[in-house]
Amino acid sequence: MRKLLLTGSCLLIVLQAITQTSFSDQVKKYIDYDSSFIAFTHCRLADVKNLKVLEDQTVIVHNGIITAVADSRKISPPSGSMVIDLTGKSLLPGFVLLHEHMYYAAYSADFSYLHVKQLPFTFPKLYLACGATTVRTAGSVEPYSDLNLRRDIDQGRILGPAMDVTAPYLEGKGTFFPQMHELSGPAEGKAFVNFWASQGCTSFKAYNYLDKATLKAAIDEAHAKGLKVTGHLCSVTYREAAELGIDQLEHGFSVSTDFVPGKKENACPLGAATNASADSPKVKGLIRYLVGKKVIVTSTLAVIYNMTTLDTAMRPEVLEAMSPDSRDMFLNVYNKMRNPSGNKAMLEEMKLEKLFSDAGGLLTVGTDPTGNGATLAGYGSQQSIELLTQAGFTPIEAIRIATWNGAKALGLENKIGSIEVGKAADLVVIDGDISQDIKNIRKVTHVFKHGVGFNSQKIFSSVKGEVGKY
Repeated sequence: MRKLLLTGSCLLIVLQAITQTSFSDQVKKYIDYDSSFIAFTHCRLADVKNLKVLEDQTVIVHNGIITAVADSRKISPPSGSMVIDLTGKSLLPGFVLLHEHMYYAAYSADFSYLHVKQLPFTFPKLYLACGATTVRTAGSVEPYSDLNLRRDIDQGRILGPAMDVTAPYLEGKGTFFPQMHELSGPAEGKAFVNFWASQGCTSFKAYNYLDKATLKAAIDEAHAKGLKVTGHLCSVTYREAAELGIDQLEHGFSVSTDFVPGKKENACPLGAATNASADSPKVKGLIRYLVGKKVIVTSTLAVIYNMTTLDTAMRPEVLEAMSPDSRDMFLNVYNKMRNPSGNKAMLEEMKLEKLFSDAGGLLTVGTDPTGNGATLAGYGSQQSIELLTQAGFTPIEAIRIATWNGAKALGLENKIGSIEVGKAADLVVIDGDISQDIKNIRKVTHVFKHGVGFNSQKIFSSVKGEVGKY
């Protein structure tokens, strides 16, 4: 029954989006292609399922669905189709990213009272422009804003990717974010899941101070409804969460407390090093356990990397996107908090994520636009994918993690995540060869969402100087 409920709800969401044909004037100005019949010719195609980049391919799309994929020498554009010549360009599946908050780390100069800022005007645009056609929010501080964003995007009122909306955080007593509710125990945890599922949230996320009993109650209730639970954990270890049935874990292994000396049950040793080493037999044992339990892990390398001193060069577009006050705060306060003490742990985290994937674990990727503010939606999303190659993945493997793996994690691999006949035409056009240089994913020209082509550069230009203002 759980699988039926999950499949049915996901299918409904996808079908609702695919049948969308009406767009507001605000959305129409970013649309370059809107035809029921499109032929993409002579493209370099990212075959993420077989980890190949195929040369000179043609992809036919009818009513937002891919109907043919073949060598351009063996297939011609159908009569009446809109032909888009992609000679010299790459065609990728739309990114499916799984840690995509609609808020930003605009804390304040006083870190004694942390808060974050919802950015519903700029972040959905940036996610879509970078190539993300489906995202999971992985934690909400303004749930009704996120739910209404999803509705308005699906109805064509505003720009943005399809959204799997995560409920407000499942948090326990002791949280350092005043925007988070503290659950009192298992009974409230169950009621919390019930309520937010009834409001339309489609996933849940456990956070730092949640205890085992409350986490177990929340997981069981979510699973009874065919919904999934991920976690950024501290009080509960990864092994304990896997035993309780959690579906996914966030931030790779960087927040795991499994190997913190003296770790007490249901206690969060904040500030303690994880002591996780890729060479440790105990760490390898944990990875084998997680893989055996089919627990998915989300990589969020960019947000961690941008708090180290491994590379402090800022992509100019990131600074240009920030509003003047956000940029000033970032440059004069947040960015100066980069710490070399995290460099070694960052490099170890990359090894652990590769080790998990090589062991058969399903690794996905997300942005997490928090940290020191250097990791913006869209630009940070691309950086998160690029950093996977520094962890040892090939460019096509990194693209697979950002597409096919994400779709599998959401249970949508039969609808999105790869360029195949019968799937939604969620596609990304890149002006360059991603097999040669992963950084070519920055050269997005168009993003097609269910066959409708949006001009990425127009979208990026529309938010210059706006991030943090709205």
